Amino acid sequence: MYSTGHPLLEKLLQLTEEWPLQNDALQLNLTDHPIRIHSNSTELLAILEDYFTGLCARIPGNEPELPNSQTVCVYQTGVLHDDIQRTPWIDWQREPGKTGRKDAVCDTEFQNQPVRLLHKVKTGMLFLQPAPPKDESIASLKPMAFGPAENRSSQIINFILTQYLNHHLRHGWLLGHASAMQFDHKGVAFAGLSGGGKSTLMLHLLEHGQHFISNDRLLMKINPDGSLNMRGIPKQPRINPGTIVHNPRLHPLISEQERADFLAMPSESLRALEQKYDAPVHNLYHPECYQSEALMDALFILNWQAQSEQPTSVSEVDISERTDLLPAIMKTPGPFFAKDSNGFLPNGFQPDANDYNTLLKHCHVYEVTGNIDFDAAKQQVLERLSKIEK
Repeated sequence: MYSTGHPLLEKLLQLTEEWPLQNDALQLNLTDHPIRIHSNSTELLAILEDYFTGLCARIPGNEPELPNSQTVCVYQTGVLHDDIQRTPWIDWQREPGKTGRKDAVCDTEFQNQPVRLLHKVKTGMLFLQPAPPKDESIASLKPMAFGPAENRSSQIINFILTQYLNHHLRHGWLLGHASAMQFDHKGVAFAGLSGGGKSTLMLHLLEHGQHFISNDRLLMKINPDGSLNMRGIPKQPRINPGTIVHNPRLHPLISEQERADFLAMPSESLRALEQKYDAPVHNLYHPECYQSEALMDALFILNWQAQSEQPTSVSEVDISERTDLLPAIMKTPGPFFAKDSNGFLPNGFQPDANDYNTLLKHCHVYEVTGNIDFDAAKQQVLERLSKIEK
């Protein structure tokens, strides 16, 4: 029996003894930071293995860990309603423009190691995120998830990939809210507020491009030679029906009847519909579609409006003079991030715009204005990219 002084933490640690892990594990081979996934659920491991096709392998659970690797444990359990109700949670502040309760946190510690518990309000999932240990030589807690994980695999995928983000953020990378791809051997990123069309535009261009790099979160870092590197997150694009119905490449994601029903909706209603679909690029485009990183040659910031009467236009900007565009790409690391053993980011933390301003001086930055017209934007983006010399 663990004694931590925190009832919910003690309960979660007790569950790790009551629910033995499977004998095999999943090795996720990510750039510079492999992640091993253990679970008591064979079904969940199969779901994750299918999702990360081409990036993972089943291995014996007792196989020695790779250098610079990390382990995540996921426990399939019921929702711990009573324990959740007895815990004093604090609602995590959402980003501007987003409303409703989503995450609630509770900070505690285990053997002097800061620990953050996170409750997914809508699904009942619980996550245990330890801060980096003060002493690497001492065994410490692993990141863990508890709850109906088999039915909430997207939240498990996000949690696993958050560990990858955290590692990079602790090693000098900056997090951007952007999609990214490689076109004509040039790294291209697209930023914009949520629902602004960055994933849709990226997928339209991927028809002519080489590799998908990232959908919603992008890591960026200046190389010693002054070039800008971008590294993606291997998460399949999650797209709305409005993106699917107008892109023939994506039509297999829904039935013909569903497409007809969506097309019958008013365009504004269709654009506002929150009904996400995973778009596995390795199936829709080509088996080697995903690429982990590339030099970042251009960033297109979508500052267009659905009701604008002006035509779609793309123009290059000096980001130091257009700092008003920076919020479109700025992204907070979120509640799971702890820079070091001193603890986690405070509620409401916002990144420093100056960090992004400094970084983006190392690539071409363009502003997309006017009406939302993906065909017009695609043609103008291709024209701009053709003028960038490599």
